[in-house]
Amino acid sequence: MNKLIKFIQKNRFIARIVEDAYGIISYNLPGGRALNPVSAVLLLTYRCNLRCKMCLYYNESEQKNTEGMIAKRREEELSMDDIMRFIDGAAGMKIRVLTLHGGEPLVYPGLFEISEYAREKGILVNFITNGMLLNEANIEKIIRARINSLTISIDGPEDIHDSVRGVKGAYRKAMDGIAIIKKKEKEGKVVPHTGISTYVSAMNQDYLMELFEELAKAGIANWGVGLVTYGSEKLSAATRKILSLDSGEGQGNLDLLAEDITGLDREKMLALRAALKAANKGRGMEIIFPSERAVKEYSNPFYNEANMCFHPWTRVVVSPYGEVFPCIILSMVSAVMGNIKKEPLAKIWNGEQYRKLRKQMKKKGLLPICSKCCVINNIKVL
Repeated sequence: MNKLIKFIQKNRFIARIVEDAYGIISYNLPGGRALNPVSAVLLLTYRCNLRCKMCLYYNESEQKNTEGMIAKRREEELSMDDIMRFIDGAAGMKIRVLTLHGGEPLVYPGLFEISEYAREKGILVNFITNGMLLNEANIEKIIRARINSLTISIDGPEDIHDSVRGVKGAYRKAMDGIAIIKKKEKEGKVVPHTGISTYVSAMNQDYLMELFEELAKAGIANWGVGLVTYGSEKLSAATRKILSLDSGEGQGNLDLLAEDITGLDREKMLALRAALKAANKGRGMEIIFPSERAVKEYSNPFYNEANMCFHPWTRVVVSPYGEVFPCIILSMVSAVMGNIKKEPLAKIWNGEQYRKLRKQMKKKGLLPICSKCCVINNIKVL
């Protein structure tokens, strides 16, 4: 059984099929109930050392709101004991994968202690980073903590990436970190699987081919490319109405992104899609790229590539304050299912709020704000 699990984990295509099959079974349980989740995302902190122009939390219109929220809610942050109890509960529910996210996980002081504890409990650990702190010391800690995979955000060649991310030198630090990881691997150390994530906007779409060549030269085997997605008050209000939510504050809104982010040239993107596919022929990089239709419908605020989503039945997101959300997108409208500081995840998972949400989504289909989910609308193997 362990060999089978390891094989599935290494093969992303098979892992996706297995998870979808699990999701279908869970989705069809009566009364809004679900089988235990297969994975969890723990947002360790909303703090970050970059100021990315398309970020949920730190774009120009949201930065002050995010900084104010962090200051206001400092006393509500999960303690290390809270997090360890959550991991114990996750292990008890047989959750297989824990993704540590933010903000920037590497600014969180307990990251490696949390990672090691989760691994001791048999949970695979991933984390997503902007790469600014991927120095030799931290990479050694990542290796010792037995972190399984690492996703580094890179949005273009050097000048473009630094401009998008708001800090000069961000690109060089991320690429230097990749080089250190590759060096450790050559030395015979077990390093995490390392992939790249890129969000495409009008700022960087003309530079993706150049970035592809640089990533290939750096030895990157997996590259995920997604469109910058942006919400609106119209989408949020429509979603809140369906879910009978108060108009409370969400965790970020991209309604006011500038035209130099959202003004995507769709014809160029379609041409780039074909060019990348041709350039990658025989080179073996796995590239995840938006479908042709997702590109064509980019300006349609209510477009959804799929007609259902299994995430509320298979995955869970926990905020730095213990709030449980079905997904990142639904955190934008404060769709809180419970709080792990007040009751264990196992109780929340099939509690009244979750069951109500699942029944509504089975009845009405995807919610308006789901149209801004990169998982539904941006993920296709090129």
